Amino acid sequence: MKTIISVFLILATFSAQAEETVYVTDEVKLQIRSGQGTKFRILTSAKTGATLTLLEEDDASGWSRIRTPKGTTGWVLSRLLTSTPVARLQLATTTSKLASAATEVTALKESLKNLQSDHQTMASETGALKTEKTHLIRELTSIRHASSKAIQIQKERNQLQERIINLERDMQTVSHEKQTLEESTSQDWFLIGAGVLLGGIILGLILPRIRWRRKTSSWDSF
Repeated sequence: MKTIISVFLILATFSAQAEETVYVTDEVKLQIRSGQGTKFRILTSAKTGATLTLLEEDDASGWSRIRTPKGTTGWVLSRLLTSTPVARLQLATTTSKLASAATEVTALKESLKNLQSDHQTMASETGALKTEKTHLIRELTSIRHASSKAIQIQKERNQLQERIINLERDMQTVSHEKQTLEESTSQDWFLIGAGVLLGGIILGLILPRIRWRRKTSSWDSF
């Protein structure tokens, strides 16, 4: 039993490996029969260019066993099969390829047109960017010039503030000297006043005595 199963598997494998794709030749209609010969029943038919799977080929009888895309298995004349697509199918394939190529060419032309448009847009944007760059360079130059002026103004301002501080110090010094002088003058006037007052007191004490002595001398002379 195991031997029979092994043989069956080997045959199935060989059959699967032997399968290949074939095409119906330029005939109006290909009849697929249940056996090798025209006396067998017609199972179905295939049109020119139809794709079939070749399962077995009997060179002696000139018949081949095939399978249709729908799964029907039958026999057809081997001379009505070909391993290459028929002219009609090749023409259809070529026409389809040409149509695809034409579509691709149209798409490429459209892409090229878009690329050219994008290139023009980029060129325009590049020109605008160059103009903006020139404008920014001018603004930067102006800002640098203004900055240098601002630095000079700040420097002059610092110098002016320093002069103001020095003047305020000088004014404080002069004010202090003035205050000192005023205080010294007040003290001098105070001393002068005190001296005058003291002199007046002394004169007030001395003069009466001098007069009294003169009177005494006058009386002594009599």
